[in-house]
Amino acid sequence: VITIMSLVSIASVMNYAGMIGVIASALVSATGAYYPLFVPLIGAIGTFVTGSDTSSNILFGKLQANVASQLSYPDPNWLVSANTAGATGGKIISPQSIAIATASCNMPGRDGEILRSALPYAIGYIVLAGLMVYFAC
Repeated sequence: VITIMSLVSIASVMNYAGMIGVIASALVSATGAYYPLFVPLIGAIGTFVTGSDTSSNILFGKLQANVASQLSYPDPNWLVSANTAGATGGKIISPQSIAIATASCNMPGRDGEILRSALPYAIGYIVLAGLMVYFAC
């Protein structure tokens, strides 16, 4: 409960302070029409850092909607959904998920090995999601 409240609070502060708009403008300037390729990567980074798809969506969902409006997309749901798709790809390599897996399977110290073996699948998933969104938008 404390984690969710904290994430919602920081996301709200970022939104009301205009930080989301500034970040969105910077992303649009840096990537232009290719931005949809990077949306799943942003979602994946959010999950990798926080360990939670929900947290990634709370932090970056409004950002994706803001970018969609700046790029004049008729339906911002594509970018918001792409963030969610990327977040699930990030869950594959999330350190918290890997730690839980190693503890559950009695495999202490094999975290790096699991990460290395899962990384190609996560990258493939994120790239595929980015391509799907790019061609859909």
